[in-house]
Amino acid sequence: MAIVQSCSVIIISYNSGSLLPTCLHSIYRAFEGIEGQVIVLDNGSPEALPNTLKEDYPQVEWMESDRNLGFGAACNRAANKARHPYLFFVNPDTLVSKDTFVELLGSIESKPEAGVVGCKILNGDGTLQWACRRSFPSPMAAIYKTLGLARLFPKSRTFGAYNLTYLDPEEENEVDAVSGSFFCVRKTVYEQVNGFDEDFFLYGEDLDICYRIQQAGYHNYYVPNSAIIHFKGQSSKTRMVRSYIDFYQAMLIFARKHPKFLQPVPLWMNAAGVFCAALLGVFSRLLPDWRRMFVDLAWLGALWSLTSTVIELDHYGLGLLILMIATIGPLALLGEYGPLSLSSRNILRFAAPANILICGLGVFMFGLSRYVPLLGLVILIGTWLWRRLLHWFRYFHGVFSGRRRRSALLGCPVGVDQWFLRENLLPGRDILGCVSSVGCGDERVHYLGPTQEFRQIRARTGIREILVVPDRKGNHEEIPADLVRLGLKIESRLLIGHPDTSTFAMVDLNFLK
Repeated sequence: MAIVQSCSVIIISYNSGSLLPTCLHSIYRAFEGIEGQVIVLDNGSPEALPNTLKEDYPQVEWMESDRNLGFGAACNRAANKARHPYLFFVNPDTLVSKDTFVELLGSIESKPEAGVVGCKILNGDGTLQWACRRSFPSPMAAIYKTLGLARLFPKSRTFGAYNLTYLDPEEENEVDAVSGSFFCVRKTVYEQVNGFDEDFFLYGEDLDICYRIQQAGYHNYYVPNSAIIHFKGQSSKTRMVRSYIDFYQAMLIFARKHPKFLQPVPLWMNAAGVFCAALLGVFSRLLPDWRRMFVDLAWLGALWSLTSTVIELDHYGLGLLILMIATIGPLALLGEYGPLSLSSRNILRFAAPANILICGLGVFMFGLSRYVPLLGLVILIGTWLWRRLLHWFRYFHGVFSGRRRRSALLGCPVGVDQWFLRENLLPGRDILGCVSSVGCGDERVHYLGPTQEFRQIRARTGIREILVVPDRKGNHEEIPADLVRLGLKIESRLLIGHPDTSTFAMVDLNFLK
């Protein structure tokens, strides 16, 4: 099989500075024997990429946009600088195996009819991301997936059409589309179809370009000879609600642009379905843990009822409604009913001022009792307090029951002490300190000892897991072979990201080649 020795890699970064180093490290590691060009475009991120990253990777061609162009438009701008005959579009929240470029370049070169080639895409735990190959969207396929029929009957060609679950993920297949998070396309084909359609802001542009490439007479292939790891949705964490709306808006654009996939469903009905699905999606993003919301509503109502027995409250029902909006609304927008946790800083910066403003308007406009704003603040403080008490109860219960995972960091790069400053940063884990084969320099306050003494460290601390920490360039210490030979039941994961952001992930090292 002939191997092409040149390709251009295009990365569009949006708030992904903490993930880029390990991504770039894996890319250059996979460039062995390949003439590779890497282009990174910072797509109007609120926080610009650090200069230290650009100094660490001077060979990267760095580009910047003063605003968020959208994924497709940013890709088109970056692709104008590509010099090589094959283009790889790579998300910054990915890790590439050593053989990925070699395998995919060899595959696309051996297929003159191939326009796009995608590989196997895995989650951080090694499970398959089914979206790495899929069919073009149709109303029935979407309905089957939404109703859960695709999960119940994954081997059915009818019910499993959305993500082609009936195809063996270990076998190469011609498919309609591959994931936009990582794929290879011939530059001549990309230019022939005029690149990405810039009407798509985020999501859907990969489906559209795969369809137009197919219409141009080429074929798209899923090739599982190599795998990458993708921390799905990391770039959209800072715009959770907006990214969900973008997804359904993209589906609507695709349906309007390619109406053949709608038949026999009229456009207006499809638009109504997309709108309802978007509302449901936004609601689920804001309130995935509805149990906490009902606890808040219950004790809010109880406190309001108790207060009314002491103080005469006018407009009883309206006051309760406004108090619910003033309390639950800010908490929902803060992500309190999602994976994030309510902090005292969030109360002072956002929740308390919003609560006072809404309750104050209720007093001014509807003649509510002047005690309502004070009651709202009491409820907010009480909400924060019961969460803190629950957190510490769970923490000590996990410690004394042995359910919390005791972990150590492998490596002592600059700033590693930050992992010990944020409480419960990794839920269910206690980070006890660092081990390293080269020592930890000034970070000795968290230094448990050298890896050569790991057996004694493990006996002393009860560590059951090693989290490998990359430095600012994405390099990391390798797990010493001695630890493997010890036969200890130790799990190892690569810890990617930075504790100052919510964009970090853990990768099972067994799936990195």
